Amino acid sequence: MLSQAPAPSVGVAAVAAALQPRRDGPKHLQLERALRDLIRSGQMRPGSIMPGELELAAYLQVSRHTIRHAMGVLTSEGLLRRERGRGTTVVSDGMPPLFERSLTDFYAFAWEVRARGAAQRSIILERVTLPATAGLSERLKVPRGEPVERLVRLRTADEVPLVLETAHLPHALTHDLDPTDLERDSIYDAIDRLHGERVVRAHETIRPVVLRRTVARLLGVASGSAAFSVERTTWSARRPIEWQVSLVRGDRYVYSVDLPRRA
Repeated sequence: MLSQAPAPSVGVAAVAAALQPRRDGPKHLQLERALRDLIRSGQMRPGSIMPGELELAAYLQVSRHTIRHAMGVLTSEGLLRRERGRGTTVVSDGMPPLFERSLTDFYAFAWEVRARGAAQRSIILERVTLPATAGLSERLKVPRGEPVERLVRLRTADEVPLVLETAHLPHALTHDLDPTDLERDSIYDAIDRLHGERVVRAHETIRPVVLRRTVARLLGVASGSAAFSVERTTWSARRPIEWQVSLVRGDRYVYSVDLPRRA
C-alpha cells in the first residue's frame, strides 16, 4: 500500500546519469534501458513522479519525440502511468509481466496476446519466394525446387517487441495472403479460411541462446541478453504447412508443462 505522503519526484539529473550514450542502438532505446535500470534497481520506486518531457529533452539534448517514444514503451510495459494533470508516475516494481506458455496445448502468438487483452501486431521484415532446398524439401514434404515463402516478422504486443520469427511455408498456401493477414491476424486462421487447411498439431524444440547485437536491437534488449530459440514444425491433417524458428525474449517468457505420473 502506498504511503499518503507526497509522492517523491525523480530528478532529471538521476535519469541523465543513468543514460549511457555510447551504448548500441537509437537514443530512445538507450533511454528505455536507463529508465528500466533505475526502476529495477529501486532508485525509482512505485509512486515516484517522473520529470516532464520538455525538461528531460532539454537536459538530455534529445528531441521531445525521443522522450515520448521511450516513455510510451515503458507505459505499454506497465512500468509507468501517464495521467493528465499529474504527469508520469512509476507504477511497477520494475519487473515486466511474463507471458506463460503452456506446452500442453497448441498455441499461436496472435491467440495468446489477444487472450491477455493486448494488441497484437507483426512487423514484416522480409517476405520472399525461393525454391525449396534439400532441407526445406524434407521439412515441408515438398519437391525440391518447389516455391516456398520465407517470412520474417517481428511480433509485438502493445507495440513491445517480443519475438523475432522466421517461417517457411509452401507458396501455394501463402501467395494470396494480404498484409492484414500477416500483420494483424493469425496466419493459421488465414490459411484455414482461404485453403481449408486447419492446424492440428506441431512439434517444437526449445533451447537457450544469447542474442547477437542485431537481433537484440530489434527486440529492444541489450546485446548478449538471454532468449529462447524455438524451432517448430506445424502440420495440418494432410501435411506439414510450416517450418519456423523463433527467437523469444527470455525476460518476458516462461514455459510450463504438466507432468502427470503414469500408473
